[in-house]
Amino acid sequence: MSEQGNVETLIVLQPIAVDTASPDREGRLVIANGLLVAVLVRLDDPEHDNLGNWFLEVGFGRLQGKNTPTFPTLEQATRWLRRHLKAD
Repeated sequence: MSEQGNVETLIVLQPIAVDTASPDREGRLVIANGLLVAVLVRLDDPEHDNLGNWFLEVGFGRLQGKNTPTFPTLEQATRWLRRHLKAD
């Protein structure tokens, strides 16, 4: 009997600069269980409504094309990512 459903997804956020052609450059590669699943970018352009929040710049696999909110903290982003990466 598999207990895989009880195992929490290991998410690593690796800092990286992202060329977004805007002031939004602080980023994180999102690695889940060893796979690159997304890139988060911090909103630094004063024109953003949610200045300082984290935005899912691109998602891969299960996260591709997801309509996502912005996240005030990386912890909130990580919780959202875990929920949406959970196996069906």
